[in-house]
Order: sequence, then C-alpha cells, then structure tokens
Amino acid sequence: LKFQEPVLQQLHEYWHRQRGARAMPARLDIDVAEIPALLPYMFVIDVLENPRDFRFRVSGTHMRQALGEELTGRHIADAFPPDFGSEVKAIWSRVVDQKTPVRGWGDLWVPGKEFLKWEGAAMPLSSDSAAVNMLLGGVIFPQIAYRRP
Repeated sequence: LKFQEPVLQQLHEYWHRQRGARAMPARLDIDVAEIPALLPYMFVIDVLENPRDFRFRVSGTHMRQALGEELTGRHIADAFPPDFGSEVKAIWSRVVDQKTPVRGWGDLWVPGKEFLKWEGAAMPLSSDSAAVNMLLGGVIFPQIAYRRP
C-alpha cells in the first residue's frame, strides 16, 4: 500500500516489520514505545463476532481533536453516523476476512466539518496467527495536523 501521509506510511511499514514471515502480527508485537510519534494518529479496534461489530479499544488524540469527542470504548454505531458507519464496517470486515491492510480517504463525516479531508489505514492483528481479533489503524486529518497556531 502507498499512503499520501507519511505517518500512515510509517505505521504500515512498522506493521509489516512486526509481522515478519507471518500473515499478520499480534497485538503483543505492537510496542508503542517504538513508535511514539505515531501514537496521536493511531487506534486499536476490537473485532467482535456473532454478530460482527467493531469497538475502539484505543483512539489517538488526533482523532479526538478532529472530532471533538472521545471514541475509546465506543462501537461503530455509537461513533459514526449510520451511512458512514456502514461503510466503515464493510471496509473493516474486508480487513478481517481477507487478512490484509486497507487504505481509505474522504471527507470528514461530522456535519459542518465536511470540508476536512482524512486519510486512514486499518491493518489486521491476530493472537493466533489465523483469525483476526483486532485491527491496528491510523487516521490523519491534514488540515488539522498541519495547522499553524
């Protein structure tokens, strides 16, 4: 995958290094102390099954700054409007089913802030090297990240 934003490219390269010869790394392979500059842009998602859903285990400060609210602990339906939430659920399900990273981009889904652009990534994590039980992700809102005070 190629990303426009360097922080996402760095996160993807880190995920790739941590997986080694495996299809995907485990959550225990991700050591945030090794990538402190990426932390504000990162999120970790719990993959829930029967029925499939996704919950923000951790959400970086950059996302909170852009959205004006904390997403940690929230499910997709509680975090996003219905249309966008359905799209996210479909894309993250593809990561789970295909066990491969994805890149996304678009306009911010918050009413009144649609002028803000975003780029994001979601990458599979597996505790048993077979089933995806978490996602490692990143998102950046360039107009906020590069805004001068």
